[in-house]
Amino acid sequence: MTDYNKKLAAWLHDPAEKALILLRDKVGHEKGTRKILGEKLGIDFGSFDKRADHLAAAADRPQWPRPEERRFHRFEQVDFPREPELIHPLSGAHIDLAALQDVGVTEIKEASLKHFERLIQDDLKKTFLAFWRFGPEAGAWERELGNLWRVLPADTRVPDHSIWTHVDMVSAIHTALMGDAEGPDQPALLTMSFGPVQSFISQARSTSDLWAGSHLLSTLVWEAMRSIVEQLGPDAIVFPSLRGVPVVDRWLLQTDDSFRKLFEEIKADFITDSSDTNPLFAASLPNKFLAIVPARQARQLAEGAVAAIRSEALELATRAAQKAFEAAGMTLTDVTHKQITDQLAGFPEAYWAAATWPVGADIKDVSTAAGHLKAILANIHPDLAGRGIFSDSVWPILSKELKLEEFTFWSPNTGVLYPAIYELSERALAAAKSTRPFGPVAYSGHRCTLTGEGEWLTHDRALLSMNRTDRKAAGSVWSKLAENKRSWVKEGEHLGAIATLKRLWPILFAEDLQDVVGGQVNRYVISTHALALSTSIERLAGQFEGEKAVPLDIRQQEALSELKARVRGYEAATLPKRLMPYIHRNLNSCGDMLRRLPSYLDDMKEENTLENSMVKNLFGEAKPETYYALIQMDGDRMGGWLAGNEDDYKLAYRETWHRRVKNHITQITADFPEIKAYLDTKRPVSPGRHAAISQALNDFSTHLARHVVEDCCKGKLLYAGGDDVLALVAVDDLFDAMQLLRLAYSGLAPGENMYLHDRLMQLGRAGGRARLMLDQGFAFLKGSNGAPGRLMTLMGHKATASMGVVVAHHTAPLSMVLRQLREAGNRAKSAGRDSFCLRVRKRGGGEVSTTSPWWEVDAKKVPKVDRSSLALMKRLAQELAQTAFSRAALYKAQIWFEGLTDRAEDRDSPLWRNQMAGALAYQFDRQNGNRQTAQEVVDFVCDIIRPQYPRTQIENFLMAAEFFAREGRAFQLEGQQSRNRQPQGKEQEQI
Repeated sequence: MTDYNKKLAAWLHDPAEKALILLRDKVGHEKGTRKILGEKLGIDFGSFDKRADHLAAAADRPQWPRPEERRFHRFEQVDFPREPELIHPLSGAHIDLAALQDVGVTEIKEASLKHFERLIQDDLKKTFLAFWRFGPEAGAWERELGNLWRVLPADTRVPDHSIWTHVDMVSAIHTALMGDAEGPDQPALLTMSFGPVQSFISQARSTSDLWAGSHLLSTLVWEAMRSIVEQLGPDAIVFPSLRGVPVVDRWLLQTDDSFRKLFEEIKADFITDSSDTNPLFAASLPNKFLAIVPARQARQLAEGAVAAIRSEALELATRAAQKAFEAAGMTLTDVTHKQITDQLAGFPEAYWAAATWPVGADIKDVSTAAGHLKAILANIHPDLAGRGIFSDSVWPILSKELKLEEFTFWSPNTGVLYPAIYELSERALAAAKSTRPFGPVAYSGHRCTLTGEGEWLTHDRALLSMNRTDRKAAGSVWSKLAENKRSWVKEGEHLGAIATLKRLWPILFAEDLQDVVGGQVNRYVISTHALALSTSIERLAGQFEGEKAVPLDIRQQEALSELKARVRGYEAATLPKRLMPYIHRNLNSCGDMLRRLPSYLDDMKEENTLENSMVKNLFGEAKPETYYALIQMDGDRMGGWLAGNEDDYKLAYRETWHRRVKNHITQITADFPEIKAYLDTKRPVSPGRHAAISQALNDFSTHLARHVVEDCCKGKLLYAGGDDVLALVAVDDLFDAMQLLRLAYSGLAPGENMYLHDRLMQLGRAGGRARLMLDQGFAFLKGSNGAPGRLMTLMGHKATASMGVVVAHHTAPLSMVLRQLREAGNRAKSAGRDSFCLRVRKRGGGEVSTTSPWWEVDAKKVPKVDRSSLALMKRLAQELAQTAFSRAALYKAQIWFEGLTDRAEDRDSPLWRNQMAGALAYQFDRQNGNRQTAQEVVDFVCDIIRPQYPRTQIENFLMAAEFFAREGRAFQLEGQQSRNRQPQGKEQEQI
């Protein structure tokens, strides 16, 4: 049982405002708010095991030890309010802040004390949870603290990790050191992984199935985490970061409803939003986590987590089957219960490994602990004993004390062994996964039509061997559901236990959510047809209102009147969130008609609606859009980022220090070569680094991915867990969605020449009207509905991501599109990563595919986002959409290209490039195009994409742009007209 008196003593050992009062407060940082809060809560700070603080500090930053009576060395005296500086923990970018001298010591201490006093609950456990969750949220109540409160550094000399990261880590280590009834213990890193992931999610026949698979898996993973969190506290989970994750917030609310008031004060959407825009509908947890636990309890905690996740899966599957059978007018039998139990046995797959952190009673005995770890790693593989922190370039420097004059500059303790412990836990987990133990299961009869793995559920096993006609006559549950619940089951579908749970999960989850929001929750499923049609609907809606409104001509007016009458009896379809404000503003005029239009067109397919004169007159020459896009983004080399074994992902110690400290030390290193070697050493992986990665991925997946896909673009986010994103997007917003997701992942400001839509043009610029601003690895997302804004630290410019994109007709089978999406993602990865693969699958069977880096990268691997592949493709598409520019230029250029070779000895020659560029520019010029654009396409392909077959790549690039240039699809350049017929004369009359 965790002692929360001691846990609070560890978490409060440093006050939150430490960076703002250090060297300015006469009583010292330990005798201010910390002392007062301790007295109010009855906390015994004498019970605080300072080893936890020393271990956490050594793992994250230089120790700078000194006797208690010794004053700070001159170079250490960083007055943070006078010289405020933040350092990005992953990229090393230095962020200079405005001076904070006006922040008075007394005022900041009073504000901090007031903030924490109002978080005190009626017992110490709930008080700890309130401090942990709402401690960083002071900006919501104290305006003078602002968003800086969330990122105040733990150490002003090394301002690359926040005070919250530090106190969380100290608290987690302290809890592990406390042990149990047997006495003190040692910490251990527990790593757990669950699956399957990709195969489970991809078994889908609708967008609802696609969302349900990812969300269900994320929900189940939380059940495993929860069993550990409830025993040790949420700070025990190092990766992913749990603070601010919606499902964890919901758990806090379930723990005690008194937290509701605190969530209301920070304007938390999850307690008020009764639609599927509620953050709880986002699948925001990955399938793997890392926790700091007491070593003796590691097995018990891991086995408890496995039992918890499988018990929850079995209970949910039984509930789903019960609901399905009740809807069919039937009840579960012993046969059904046995099927469910058999099919859920061992689901989900679970693997775990734990590695003890040998801190010892004397944490300065580094050599003994290191020798023990080296021996274990060598048993796994001989090379591991000389890798990472134990490499020849790192260990000789970090393993010994360093002196600077009479001052002890660095004194190691066993905290520095954190990277080796992490390496050991990862290797052990990989070994556990390689075994894959499973028990044989005997199935007879027909299989589940969705997964093809287990039997479909039935009340009578005799039905399993019948054909479809006999099953229907005998009254199987699925035959009845196909008649009564067509939105649940289609004709011919027969589902097993897991597929039933996935299919009914949206309904079960919406029911469970009613207690949180206090009423019915409405979930909206966007069909691929409605999403595709949203491009045309937005274009049509833009004619009705706004500064750029275009009056409807007479034929459009007549078509609109006729269509309003025809669609009246059809069901309103779900449209993307971006369109809903317009729909609600015009509900009584045309908004209601536009919502019913997708259902009407679906029903009229047999009558060749696309050629129907009424529809043609309404949309003009641009036929209704029938294509949509599916996006899958994945962070590159995430295992390498977490392991920190590659120099490309690491920072030297000197790069993480405040400029004042670094400048002084650099001046004197000539006389201290060992100090210089330390400065140049690449910092190994640390708890702070893991916390930074975790928080960056958490903020990206929880806040930014949804904002980009659903608020900035016409799309639907299906999954966003860590570095993975799966989303549906309208084709006319595809370029924007792709670029913004990539920029948001790293926190990069968009370039001036990215050709973003007007509504996004102010993105990233100070004082802009957009809600989201990005720069130097950070993001600021303005709050809505009175909620405070949020400052976020993202992955930084060194982190890259790859993306697969498939543009498909809305009638294409989703399983086929998903398979092609995985192929596109793999192609982007194999192209060198930090790339995208865009595949256009045409309804007639043709394909256009282009694979390219996102943008040019300089010699220091810093992105030059102004020279962007997608920006160039979008500009070309926009130019092709001009009335005067004929797309015949592309087809004629293709014919000429056939005379060029793609041999290696030719494609690298200047003559080859000049011939290619000249031919393309000539054709562009003849067809009223831009010669400069033609030259830029050839240069970009040859200089940046650098493919094996550049001629083919140039053709693919051109034809992909041509697809997006078609009527009704591409954005127009400012001041230019599209090919759509413009109103003339009397046709300019308005409705």
